[in-house]
Amino acid sequence: MRTTNVNGIELAYDDQGDGEPVLFVHGAIYADFLRPLAAQPAFGECRRIRHHRRGYGTTGGPAGGFDVQAADIIALMDHLDVDRAHVVGHSEGAMIALVLASSHPDRVRSLALLEPLPSSSWLVASEYAELLGTLGPAFEAMAGHYQAGDVAGAFDALFEPTGLDWRAAARAAGPGVVDQGMRDAATFVEGEAPALVGWSYGPEQAAVIDCPVLSWSAAPGNAITPATRAFLRELFPGCEESVLQGGDHFSVTTAPAAVAEPIAAFVSRHSAAATV
Repeated sequence: MRTTNVNGIELAYDDQGDGEPVLFVHGAIYADFLRPLAAQPAFGECRRIRHHRRGYGTTGGPAGGFDVQAADIIALMDHLDVDRAHVVGHSEGAMIALVLASSHPDRVRSLALLEPLPSSSWLVASEYAELLGTLGPAFEAMAGHYQAGDVAGAFDALFEPTGLDWRAAARAAGPGVVDQGMRDAATFVEGEAPALVGWSYGPEQAAVIDCPVLSWSAAPGNAITPATRAFLRELFPGCEESVLQGGDHFSVTTAPAAVAEPIAAFVSRHSAAATV
């Protein structure tokens, strides 16, 4: 990966191909989790841009809030002379993508959101409020294992209640990704996790976003999935939806071709050339 200085940190990025710029924003823990997705032939006619978020992989700096990370992305786009990009965000990366599109709507051509965590402010007022009673203890258990020096146990505590195999998913993402997540645990557990269950985002923030939006999810999914779908439908009543049958939150690494195809088709439908 190459590096550039943005906002006082050395940010690592990968820039491959030509055509419509598609920018991939990874979620928590694993900096290269979206590498298999970005490499899929379905995106072969696109310019594919990935980066390691601050504190992850080979990017420096401490963890930053969503506003800071949105600013990092804009600085990277400026460095690469990208005026507008299709943004694909997974999990926490989708939450950052939402903030990016709200704060810089003119820089986002389309928005593909892959199972972001609904905001706490939205959950409290929704029929899914009981999820807060599940998420809070899971994050607390993760923090407890981490503070005891058991990083693998911290990840088990976070993912096993929803039936996700983080080890298999990290291995599928490529060589070294399991170790990458272990090294970067502090960025997530100490720097980002406390803010995830407390972030506030709703229709008032989403109102400025006028680009096409795709809500991607897996089925049958887990207890959070229906809330995520409802959250995005309320934010974007006209959004397109894509559901991967038999998939899960980690299908971006374990079944990247199946995840890529509807997203690439969405990007193609809303490309600059298609909308002229």
